[in-house]
Amino acid sequence: MRWLAGCLLGLAAGAALAQSTSAPTLPGEDWRVWALRMDKAQRALNYDATLVIDSGNDDWELFEVSQRIGPAGPEQQWVAQNGAGRRQVRTAQGISVLSSEGDQRIGQGPQFRAGPLLAALDQSYEVAVDARDRVAGRRAVRLSLQPRHPDRYGLRVWIDVDTGLPLRSERRAYDQSPLERRMVTRLAVLGFAGSPVPGSTPSSIPSDWKLPAGFQLVGSALAVPGLAGAHHWVLSDGVAWVSVYRLNLPPGKVIETEGWRHGALGQVTLRNGEDWYYVLGDLPQATLRRVGEAAMPAD
Repeated sequence: MRWLAGCLLGLAAGAALAQSTSAPTLPGEDWRVWALRMDKAQRALNYDATLVIDSGNDDWELFEVSQRIGPAGPEQQWVAQNGAGRRQVRTAQGISVLSSEGDQRIGQGPQFRAGPLLAALDQSYEVAVDARDRVAGRRAVRLSLQPRHPDRYGLRVWIDVDTGLPLRSERRAYDQSPLERRMVTRLAVLGFAGSPVPGSTPSSIPSDWKLPAGFQLVGSALAVPGLAGAHHWVLSDGVAWVSVYRLNLPPGKVIETEGWRHGALGQVTLRNGEDWYYVLGDLPQATLRRVGEAAMPAD
């Protein structure tokens, strides 16, 4: 299955990050202002960082991350420091995994997007601005998003006061059990690159799609490199991101149907006639299954 996972890695990583010390809560702060600042930083800030990720088992992985803003938007490079030689390049066109390993389970980092997704975020999550902290030696505001229903995960993210960049994040299940932690241990800010490239605008969802509340279609492609006849949809509720691939596999190829979960990132496989649906995202597997079923043609 590594051939498929390597082709289908559709979720990118965002910067995250380190240790904190509590400070008094500042009442009256608008969480939308901080979410918009974070959105801008992720689309317009040049930086270098050292990042560690724990996928829920206290086994930290170390990465060097850099982001540069070009004419087409941000480009991120991730280089693993564990000796495996893995490197990822993320652009507006997708992700390239540059290594001999196909199955790269580094899921989407915390991201928000301005516009309709952000406007409706508090319908699916209880959102609060918590105590101010210091993270990696920098002032940070902690934003907490607790899901209103158990069909998705919660998020706490520490946002840099000076730049809006996420400096630390925690993903937790609805019952508060930990799923994933990301922390920056070193950050070099290189400055903003003028006006940010506009982010994705939610698209119209086919009328027969019955998605979980709050999810919208934010991107689609009629072609997937390396997979003839495949179709790719990207959906989000503003916190969770899901890639749905509809595949018509070559003769003799099959997909494992058991699925998997690695930290906050999960995967399920569905089949409808000759079409296979490979669903990948930071949601409980039952919710991933609902999203995949929504993309299937109605009988």
